[in-house]
Amino acid sequence: MPSLIDGYLAYLGAIRSLSPRTVAAYGNDLRLFSALVEGAGRSVEAAEPADVRDFVASLVRDGYMSSSVNRALSAVKGFYRYLLRYGHASTNPAKDVESLPMARTLPAFMFEDEMAEFIDGSPDDGFAGARDRAIFETLYSTGCRVSELAGLTPADVDLRAGRARVTGKGSKERVVFLSDTARAAIEAWLPYRSARLAGMGEDEARHFGFFLNAKSGPLSTRGIAYIVEWRMVASGRSRRLSPHGFRHSFATHLVGRGADIRVVQAMLGHRNISTTQVYTHVDMARLREVYDGAHPHAGKPRGASGEASDTIRGTTR
Repeated sequence: MPSLIDGYLAYLGAIRSLSPRTVAAYGNDLRLFSALVEGAGRSVEAAEPADVRDFVASLVRDGYMSSSVNRALSAVKGFYRYLLRYGHASTNPAKDVESLPMARTLPAFMFEDEMAEFIDGSPDDGFAGARDRAIFETLYSTGCRVSELAGLTPADVDLRAGRARVTGKGSKERVVFLSDTARAAIEAWLPYRSARLAGMGEDEARHFGFFLNAKSGPLSTRGIAYIVEWRMVASGRSRRLSPHGFRHSFATHLVGRGADIRVVQAMLGHRNISTTQVYTHVDMARLREVYDGAHPHAGKPRGASGEASDTIRGTTR
């Protein structure tokens, strides 16, 4: 029933604070589900588990990716939780329908030396150069999402303390940290920003976009993505990285240097630890080093006499 779906979508936007893009995707999923159920001669409120399973099967037959099918199933499950809560349905037919198994892909990232070379190779003078370097250093230092960076204002940044306040998914705020190099890059950028906004009142400028485009307006997420893409091409690197790749690199390097996974989870603003655990994928070399140093039989293979065997030392690592 469209009115129930529309009410749920309004709830997602106003109460759950989901992005317009996510709400629109859920709306498309629910309207497809509604059409299937009504085609079977039932109302949405009277849907059965078989209807939900048929919906999932139809998406698979139509060639939807597993991630898209699972998103649609998540939309249906959330919809019925909403209907139950507000008395529009008596059961949740999607409750016991399982998601499709997902092949977990490793996130794109740069190794530490690659990141250093890329940022060091970026210009740091002139309006665009100083801005772009500050963007790269901030992305890498904080691990923030591109939307969080685009929403940043000077009022959110405390350079003296080396931190910033960003607003993430679900309008949740968290504090991220600025490294010394990020602070230096930002300090080099601020005079250019001030010059572009010279005619603006101090308080207005303080709450205006932190990074500006060529027309002195706030830099959008697409604008930031374009800058990253353009600088990557200009650097001559075969590897392509999106702004999200800086976030992946940030997390990968922290985990690789021994940061606790739950600390990294908090820094990234992840709700579930399972989302963060993917960043352990490049940590095997460090884990092996710790294992070799800690396990009594790992570091030095032992001969029959109990002494370390020099002839095979290092060959079994």
